[in-house]
Amino acid sequence: MSLAVRPMHADEADAVAGMVRGLAEHIGSDFVPALTGEKLRKASDLIDVVVAEDGGRLIGACLGLMTFSTWRGAPGLYVVDLFVLPEARGRNAGLDLLRCSARRFAARGARFVKLEVDESNSGAGRFYARLGFNKKAEDRLHILEQDKFMEFVGGQS
Repeated sequence: MSLAVRPMHADEADAVAGMVRGLAEHIGSDFVPALTGEKLRKASDLIDVVVAEDGGRLIGACLGLMTFSTWRGAPGLYVVDLFVLPEARGRNAGLDLLRCSARRFAARGARFVKLEVDESNSGAGRFYARLGFNKKAEDRLHILEQDKFMEFVGGQS
């Protein structure tokens, strides 16, 4: 495996949009994402996308936005979507994607990361729990707070 994690190239936007649709299928959603490659390219000033490729083939993507928490008084990363193709799972691609995205946002001042996990996606919930994300029992929101965030950003996979 020659896994590389890097920012998305504009000509990969269609493939990433397909992965977002794949995520919806994975969780069994009746909702079909309206994201297209063209919409993703147009939103490039709002959303940061990193991709994982193995031997020239895209196998995963992490889409993130800068957010701001008034309670924390700090900017953070909001992970919109994180997806790895089913056949590529178990090789740390998801961890590498999340860490790459977190580092990119930390360089811009982010001090926490938060995301939502669909209740039916128990594997994702376990993944984030292993990384130290906090989750309220009644909520889908997972948060990696400032100290743990900085530790995660500095860690190696």
